[in-house]
Amino acid sequence: MLHRMTVAVIADIISSREAASRDEVQHAIEAAVIEVDRTYPWALQAWYPTVGDEFQAVFRTVDDALLSTLYFQLALPKGVACRFGIGLGGIARVESRLSEGIQDGPGWWAARAAVERARELERTRAPFARSWFVVDEDSAPHEIAQEGPVNAYLMARDQLVSDFTPRVRRSLFLRWCGYPQKTIAEMEGVSPSAVSQALNRPASMALRIGAEALELGVRARRVFPDAR
Repeated sequence: MLHRMTVAVIADIISSREAASRDEVQHAIEAAVIEVDRTYPWALQAWYPTVGDEFQAVFRTVDDALLSTLYFQLALPKGVACRFGIGLGGIARVESRLSEGIQDGPGWWAARAAVERARELERTRAPFARSWFVVDEDSAPHEIAQEGPVNAYLMARDQLVSDFTPRVRRSLFLRWCGYPQKTIAEMEGVSPSAVSQALNRPASMALRIGAEALELGVRARRVFPDAR
């Protein structure tokens, strides 16, 4: 059965083969996504590792996917980075005698194309690029029309995040997860004033205001699920 209006996401670990310890990288990302799913638990299919150097998840809406991938980016530890392919399209479960979790369909094809586009942008035009969004070409016109504004947001978002140090990223993530500033300072080994400065940087505020705008849309669609 093909499910429409589903958002498939692929997170591709960057330069995983160059890591001194692939196990440590895997454990660090798994710890991050556990916190992401705990804080933002609205995925249809929570983040899970797949074969090789990828994680995957499925979301009900594009806004859900944008928020979860933002939290994912911020949660990553020092020295670990991922690129994200976000695909809007149908997803079908493939019948198998050996596994119950096989999926295929235009949503995943779009997500794969998006990962490749993010990789190309990073290599050729925008070294900061980490994310891209692709809509299945057979989708409705109003769905395809989302590509432009969503990718404009993703490019601006990735540029902002790329300028943060790992400590600033982590401080933002922990604060948005509800941790008090004093606790964050203790966890990160810095002063409370350093955490406050990180949270109140113009780029941090811009990122947070954008996330809050997305969250408003998510909440509205949960109250009115038929709204577009």
